[in-house]
Amino acid sequence: MAEEIVTSTVAQLASEATVSGCDLLKQHISYVFKYQSYINDLKQLVEDLRNKKETVEKPVELAERQGEEIYKAVKKWLSDVDEFTERVAKAIIEDEDKADKGSCLKLKSCPNLILRYKLGKEAVKAAVSGADLLGKGNFSSVSYRPALQRTESMYVRGYEAFDSREQVLQEILDTLKDVNVNMVGVHGMGGVGKTTLVKKVAWQVKEDKLFHEVAIAEVTQTPDYKKIQEKLASDLGLEFGQESEYQRASQLRSRIKKEKSLLIILDNIWTKLDLDAIGIPFGDAEKGGKDDPFGAAENGRKDDKIRPCTILLTSRNRDLLSKDMKTQKSIFVRPLSRDDAWKLFRKIVGDSVESSDFHPLADEFVTKCSGLPVAISTIANTLKNESLHYWKDALAQLKRSNPRHIPDMEESVYSTLELSYNFLKIEEAKSLFLLCALEDAGRSMDIDDLFKCSMGLNLFGDVYTLEEGRNRLHRLINYLKASCLLLDGDNDHVVKMHDIIHDVAVSIAKTEKFMFNIQNVIGLNEELTEKIPKDSTAISLPYIDIYDKLPQRLEFPKLKLFFLLMKNHSLQIPDAFFEEMKELRVLNLTRFQFFSLPSSFSCLKNLKTLCLDNCLLENLRILGELSKLEILSFSRSHIKQLPTEIGQLIQLKLLDLSNCINLKYIAPHVLSCLSRLEELYMGNCFIQWEVEGVDNQGRRNASLEELKQLLNLTALHLQVQDAQAMPQDFFFKNLKSYNLFIGDKWQWFNKYYRSTLRTFKLKISDNVYLGQGIKNLLEMTEDLFLEGMNGVRYVVYELNVNGFPHLKHLHVNDCLDILYIINSVAWKVAFPKLESLILCNLIKLEKICHGQLNAGSFSKLRIIKIEKCDRLEYLFASFMTKNLMQLQEIEVTDCKNLKEFFL
Repeated sequence: MAEEIVTSTVAQLASEATVSGCDLLKQHISYVFKYQSYINDLKQLVEDLRNKKETVEKPVELAERQGEEIYKAVKKWLSDVDEFTERVAKAIIEDEDKADKGSCLKLKSCPNLILRYKLGKEAVKAAVSGADLLGKGNFSSVSYRPALQRTESMYVRGYEAFDSREQVLQEILDTLKDVNVNMVGVHGMGGVGKTTLVKKVAWQVKEDKLFHEVAIAEVTQTPDYKKIQEKLASDLGLEFGQESEYQRASQLRSRIKKEKSLLIILDNIWTKLDLDAIGIPFGDAEKGGKDDPFGAAENGRKDDKIRPCTILLTSRNRDLLSKDMKTQKSIFVRPLSRDDAWKLFRKIVGDSVESSDFHPLADEFVTKCSGLPVAISTIANTLKNESLHYWKDALAQLKRSNPRHIPDMEESVYSTLELSYNFLKIEEAKSLFLLCALEDAGRSMDIDDLFKCSMGLNLFGDVYTLEEGRNRLHRLINYLKASCLLLDGDNDHVVKMHDIIHDVAVSIAKTEKFMFNIQNVIGLNEELTEKIPKDSTAISLPYIDIYDKLPQRLEFPKLKLFFLLMKNHSLQIPDAFFEEMKELRVLNLTRFQFFSLPSSFSCLKNLKTLCLDNCLLENLRILGELSKLEILSFSRSHIKQLPTEIGQLIQLKLLDLSNCINLKYIAPHVLSCLSRLEELYMGNCFIQWEVEGVDNQGRRNASLEELKQLLNLTALHLQVQDAQAMPQDFFFKNLKSYNLFIGDKWQWFNKYYRSTLRTFKLKISDNVYLGQGIKNLLEMTEDLFLEGMNGVRYVVYELNVNGFPHLKHLHVNDCLDILYIINSVAWKVAFPKLESLILCNLIKLEKICHGQLNAGSFSKLRIIKIEKCDRLEYLFASFMTKNLMQLQEIEVTDCKNLKEFFL
């Protein structure tokens, strides 16, 4: 019977064949007798596809959680795999048993050869498709980061849709729609809300798809072309390296020309800008024509106007826009209408303004603000939640005030802003406000710089330590922000002041405190010697171009503070310059070249704060004579050696040597003499520390043992490339803030990157260097990086038996002996505050946790990233899932034996 079926099948194959031949016949016969092999091969292929699909799905899921877009080809491949495996499972594999259960002759012992033939043939055909699909699943990348979609809140924080604003907004938008206009100006007095308005424009044109991209940069009174270029480049997704200004301009210009349509907003310009030097294409030469740089002719758009770059400028000066910058249209932003001004005031103060007692007073305050949003916001925040008596007193003072004249500012506006200053309830906040007036207009103010100056001036009462001073400073900054006299900066380490408020602050400081901020003055020598009063208390020359020689000597016997911040290193300070400044408390000389400091430094016996930042320094011996110095900063300066004389500064509380990358030597026993030192910053300094216990005859350099004598140290930033230089008992019981980088691996980060108070990066080749002092520091650490660490098998237990109670972030790389991160601490809570865990190239790691864990362990963990940990078979035991309720992200890469996340 079987022979008859075979004969019948062969006859069927012969009739269907389009070509003859023995090989073809053998292939068809094999469908019958090798069908099981074909189906088994297909099953393996389906399994391979499912495994390959998982390796693609995981990065896809991670990318989607991170907000990235998945490539269409990846999505289609995943869909095709699902369709293929489902179809094969139903059409072939599920019919497999039927081929063995009986033939068409209904004999149970006889296999169904026709069905076998059909299944074998389909299995071979499906295997070809499956193999092709498997081969297409090798994606080098599954996703891409979409262009930044800026939300309205990113652009228009503080924008109010008042009628008087909506009309101007629409006028600007209508102008930008005109393809014949590519240079638009927006002008109005300071504080009228130009910046907020054009940020709303930026969002609206993107929303309306009027422009493909928008880039915004603030210019300020002293334009910094590098910062402008970097901000525009950042908005366009362009990254610069170490290029010159000219090279950056060329790159930026090329990037801009690639945009379909681009709106560039240059906010707050005070002088004529060289757009070509920045890298912004403009003018008729950039529109097309014979040498069309944007390729309009090539795109077949001869009749269409193209304008890949439209420029929107804001300024207080209409003539600057129309005459110097050649704007084709300039739009005036008027103050708020009476109704809109009232709405804004009422929104801030609340319903109390509608009461019969408060309403007439509120009406007068609104009138005084002259429709300027910045003035309304400031005065309204001053009055918010205050009593009726407070309001009446404030209004009486406002009426009696004698407003100063500032160009482009209404006298009533000045009065309202001055009143907010007068009504500050904390005198220290007033002093800090006026100190901010000495900073460069429009620039972000570094909080660390404000701190150094404040401490030198004894601005804070009842403050005895630097830590107390920092706490007081942050409290006062928050107070000034709440009063709308200071603004948030771009990060937590800087603050800003609105231009118009800065103008008022400068005026108050000059009139009431004889504090002078001198900017862009022609004839500086005459200004300093003849126009500035001799009883001045503060003089600031922030980042100005000085072409005159400085006077040989300045006679300011009451001067407490002197800032001279240069744009380059060319200016020389005469030797006798400081002889008549004997009361000076704070001196900041930035960007100078000193082969030897002026001899008149020896006269500064009362100096408390000295900042020589970004300077080229050689002979510093005279600093030893500044016996009252408490704060000394050389940040980012070129300095090779710290001399012995620095050890004479026994009152010193803060020494900042951060980013002095050329500093190699510190004379022995200098640091140990600074017994009152509370803060020491040596990040990105590569001192060749001497190793104690080694033959040190003729020793030139300090050792880290000296730091152990600094018993008052509360903040320490330190980089040690040779771990052997670390003392075994390196520990400071009062240390509250530190960044410690031990080993030759680490690069120092920018200070604005810091997110934690206590960071430790440790790379050592032998755990013999892990003394108890370092282990004590590890217990306090919040951000820990471990690399190398030969001989360490367990992170928790060998490095810290208490489970790292303060740690928030743990990174472990290339530690070749580690078996477990945690080794059996059931009686302890391990990592109770840990938020991220990153493990890479731990070739012996068998488990993250070995043994039972306390219920509080890993309770804050949000992110796990594991890479190249080949012995790891699972991440956590299943009983741990109840601990990991905060877990949001798991990323596993190239872990060959990982089978489960939770076992």
